[in-house]
Amino acid sequence: MQNNRVYAPVKPARSYEEQVKRLMDVHNLHIGNADRARHILSTVNYYRLTTYGKHLRRADDPDRFIDGVTLDDLYDLYQFDMGLRHQILPVLEFFEVQLRAKISYHLAMTYGSTGYANAANFRLDRQSQGSHKSLMNKFRIEVDREDDLAFVRHHQTKYGGKFPIWAAVELFSFGMIAQLYAILTENDQWAISKQYRLTPEELSALIGAAVDVRNICAHYGRLYNQTVEDRVILPPKYAQYDSDRVFPVLLMLKVPAGGHRVYSDMIRGLAALEREFPKAELKLCGFPEDWENALRLL
Repeated sequence: MQNNRVYAPVKPARSYEEQVKRLMDVHNLHIGNADRARHILSTVNYYRLTTYGKHLRRADDPDRFIDGVTLDDLYDLYQFDMGLRHQILPVLEFFEVQLRAKISYHLAMTYGSTGYANAANFRLDRQSQGSHKSLMNKFRIEVDREDDLAFVRHHQTKYGGKFPIWAAVELFSFGMIAQLYAILTENDQWAISKQYRLTPEELSALIGAAVDVRNICAHYGRLYNQTVEDRVILPPKYAQYDSDRVFPVLLMLKVPAGGHRVYSDMIRGLAALEREFPKAELKLCGFPEDWENALRLL
């Protein structure tokens, strides 16, 4: 079928000097030092940097920033966002590694070392069975892709390519772990979620949100003034903190990580970031004014 739609031409490439001029003339961005501007644009490209100022644009003309906004303001927001990702990642890592351990131990003790490969040990509805098949295909792809790892070669040569669950999960991405939990039987989901004092629905929501945030962090995406696709389920008494931003995810990550220093380190790091970048509006990430107390006391 022929597509007769007429598309707009792709924007032309522009030199740093042209980018600076466009930012000033078209977007009303204040730039005091051209050399400084060139340095910033050679560090963070124009396309990424300008997304940090979407809340600083004029309501009547979204192409233009409000008067007084500078290129350094946008660069500071980028640096704040980079620091935000760096503070959150260790907590996400702690949760992900912990979850691998809990799921793999439960499956090993319930179904044996290779029982995870048997679709009959999971939910038997058509969608879950298809998801299990997809998961096993992804796992085999990871085995082939990581065949230079010592533990992969060991299981290939000594065990004929059979991996016990505690080794297999080390090749699972966080998304694959989420997929694995989603197809566990109800009894198995409860056995794991009760270790967190959560319902399966609450744990599933936390896993989904954590995967979203982890993927943003791992791919250097923007968390500042950005929505999180999957939302956590907050306890009713903390409903005032509910939003589609990152803060509620941090609240719920205290469930698995709050007893570890990695969580208190994150709180201290966030407080330092707030002091270093006072123009960053934490409310745009869902943070309330009493965010530090909320994280410490929840």
